[in-house]
Amino acid sequence: MGVVPFCTASLKPSPHSADSSGEMTTIRTTCPRCGEVDMGPESILLSVRQNGREGSYRFTCPSCADDVEKRADRKIVALLVSAGVDIDQHSESERIDPETLFDAAEDPRGSLPTGPAFSIDDVIEFHFMLEDDHYIQEFLTKQ
Repeated sequence: MGVVPFCTASLKPSPHSADSSGEMTTIRTTCPRCGEVDMGPESILLSVRQNGREGSYRFTCPSCADDVEKRADRKIVALLVSAGVDIDQHSESERIDPETLFDAAEDPRGSLPTGPAFSIDDVIEFHFMLEDDHYIQEFLTKQ
């Protein structure tokens, strides 16, 4: 049985003490040497390019203590920011506001269908349709 080195150092100081931080977020990523590793957002530092669409993130592997840097596409940047990972601010001229990283008009689901809004009456009607075996059978035979 061997002892695995464990690195508790993070790239930035935690703004909260351990008993006042509320929920704990765990981020799973991969180390080239160790494979999958889990860590908190305070252990990762995100660098974003001026366009806010891509960048890279850095961390120290909690298993082998190697420094790892990985590319981050638009989705990974969004995921890391939403998980609470801080953005590396090199200088005041390059300061990036996390709120402006993504266009509010850009919806990943695409355009929404046109038509009236779904109401509570529609939900109730749908509930009763699902309980009606005759309706379900008739609906499935039309397909």
